[in-house]
Amino acid sequence: MDEKEKIFLTQRQAIDAIQIDFKQYGSQFDLFQELCPIITDNKSFVTKKSHNSCVLITRGRKSKMRQMHVRELGDYLIQILRDKSNPLSVISHICSKVFQAKSWIAPNPVNGTMDIWLETEMAHFKCRQCGNCCRHLKYHNDCSEEDYIRWEALGRKDILEKVIVIESDNENIRYKIWKEPGSNRLYPKCPWLKPPDLKNRYACRIQDVKPEYCRQYPLTRKHAMMTGCMGSFDEQYL
Repeated sequence: MDEKEKIFLTQRQAIDAIQIDFKQYGSQFDLFQELCPIITDNKSFVTKKSHNSCVLITRGRKSKMRQMHVRELGDYLIQILRDKSNPLSVISHICSKVFQAKSWIAPNPVNGTMDIWLETEMAHFKCRQCGNCCRHLKYHNDCSEEDYIRWEALGRKDILEKVIVIESDNENIRYKIWKEPGSNRLYPKCPWLKPPDLKNRYACRIQDVKPEYCRQYPLTRKHAMMTGCMGSFDEQYL
């Protein structure tokens, strides 16, 4: 398998990735409903009440019912995953359902420990340069410290002037992109996007140094589907 078609995750990284998945899309009630008995060891299940609300039912002598928002259910399941010591096989099984991709346990190439490999199927993805991700997706929080350091090393003041640096009391630093120079107003769409050519294809003005998140988008087939990506996959690999 092509290295681009799989990513390696430790158990902690896998749970972090699952949490990101739960938060970045709209309602995923069907997924949460399927995962609830797996994550709670069949102690709880959920039923839908309306589009955004559901009822969590806990089994046992003192059966309890709790109404909650679907997003709250996602937070509830993640908290259980973080609090409970799960076999790696269970986390791998959950990953396969969350990311709609094959997941398996194999040796870590760095230290030999057994962890999780996830198939992304992205080696055969073809970008159509539709510009949808740059024009419509929320990207303002997708700048890492590594991105910022790279732009500093390259002396790219034109890029740095469009980044908001946010320092917190605990000395953590966050970055927001892209702001209008001289203000803290954020551009509604990426300012580095060139106008479309005669074939209605878009290109990036900072292609060689764009944020790593942009470079990796979409991360998986599900990520492409859930975010409206217009790219295509080689049919022989579907």
